[in-house]
Amino acid sequence: MRGEYFTLRLYSYGVKQRKEKKEKEKMKKLTKILTCVMCAMLVVPFTLAFAACGGKTNDNKVTVSGSSSVTPIMEKLAAEYEKTHDVRITVNMSSSGAGISDTQNGLNDFGMSSRALKDEETGITGETLCMDGIALIVSKDNEVSDVKKEDVKALFENGTAIPGTAITAAIGRDASSGTRSAFDELLKIKNGYHTSVSLVAETGNVIEAIKTSPVSIGYISYGSLGSSVKAVSLDGVACTIENIKNNTYALQRPFVIVLKEGAELSKAAKGFYDYIMSAEAQTIIAGAGYISVK
Repeated sequence: MRGEYFTLRLYSYGVKQRKEKKEKEKMKKLTKILTCVMCAMLVVPFTLAFAACGGKTNDNKVTVSGSSSVTPIMEKLAAEYEKTHDVRITVNMSSSGAGISDTQNGLNDFGMSSRALKDEETGITGETLCMDGIALIVSKDNEVSDVKKEDVKALFENGTAIPGTAITAAIGRDASSGTRSAFDELLKIKNGYHTSVSLVAETGNVIEAIKTSPVSIGYISYGSLGSSVKAVSLDGVACTIENIKNNTYALQRPFVIVLKEGAELSKAAKGFYDYIMSAEAQTIIAGAGYISVK
């Protein structure tokens, strides 16, 4: 009896061991399957995101934002740089104030301002990209060719028509504009604009408004001048590159690259920044009608 009992116990133990072995093998297979599924769930979204970005990761992206006056030359420099570098540069046009704020809040790689930075704008530094004039523009149908500084100031401050001309209205920029800030500072406009002055957001808006209003005057970047409007002289001095360089034309200001203080640029952003500050880029800047600082 004892022998039979021992044999039965041994047989039962063997069956139990075989069952446990099979269960372990099943668990191993299940673990492998779950691991493969998890890997696929991680890899597929990444692959799709990578494809959606045209094969470029964030390491290849540069974002620049700010002044509508600086935007045209920045877009030109970005296009040239992308020809020989594996990088995607996005230039977001807004205003100098927005570009400065974006830089302070870490929303771009660097910003664009069409005026010098103010003491109260903390946490950032500025580097001059080039110099630019602020051109006073009128409709091509307007016969005026020259205006006086005090008359322009009176029109914007008080709504006073410019004597001896057909100019009775003004087109200005909104408060966040770097061009407006520089214009107001140079003309010593300290108390804001008269209620009759029409305010627009961007350089292109000023040009469009002036084109259709033969009685209005406005201001834009010299580099944005085109054949659809005409620039008038200020106190007998024309807005030209030569007169901006020799400081005889009164309305001029810097284009500034805005950097976050203490922040390190990515490799892609550093490469583009070094390029726009190079002699090669300054040649392009000068060729586009701006004043090189090199």
